[in-house]
Amino acid sequence: APGLTLCRPHPAPTTPAMAATVRFGLLVAMFQAMTRDRTSAKKRGRLRTFLDRAYGASGRDDYFSALRLILPSLDRERGSYGLKEAALAAALVEALGIAKDSPDAVRLTNWRRGGGGRNAGNFSLVAAEVLQRRQGMTSGGLTIKEVNDALDRLSASDTRSEKASVLSSLIKKTNALEMKWLLMIIIKGELVLQLLFLYA
Repeated sequence: APGLTLCRPHPAPTTPAMAATVRFGLLVAMFQAMTRDRTSAKKRGRLRTFLDRAYGASGRDDYFSALRLILPSLDRERGSYGLKEAALAAALVEALGIAKDSPDAVRLTNWRRGGGGRNAGNFSLVAAEVLQRRQGMTSGGLTIKEVNDALDRLSASDTRSEKASVLSSLIKKTNALEMKWLLMIIIKGELVLQLLFLYA
């Protein structure tokens, strides 16, 4: 989506109490449903339904908090995380507190090749498999606002240990499916856009 950017409305609105309680899990459910939609029109319709139901009573300005997670590669307000796949793998190993030579650490660091198993080449899916054995599928109930706050802290972190600390906190408060999408958001890959509504 060349030339497109995502900007916060000015002046920035105060987030109403109801908008601040929208669960990240609802957004993830929409993401999952969109992966099964065959047309961009259906994806756009699903997005409109989500925004209307989640933020309809709050006004359009509150969409920004969700849109910056839906379209992470267009978000120019939040700085770079400094975490491409290799660095993210190392930070996850530290966040999980596992040995660097453990099988799961090797899978994460060798995600492009055989270490990734059947999902080799897709970092988020490889990481989700590793995380599922530790997280399970019970959501911690994080809100979209809390996710954005955590990602702001991640972006502001200078060292790998600081980034690992933020990731560790997110891992404790999410399930493997939610973390899969969070990792995709952090990487800001085009895959997110392709799965969603800009492309058919």
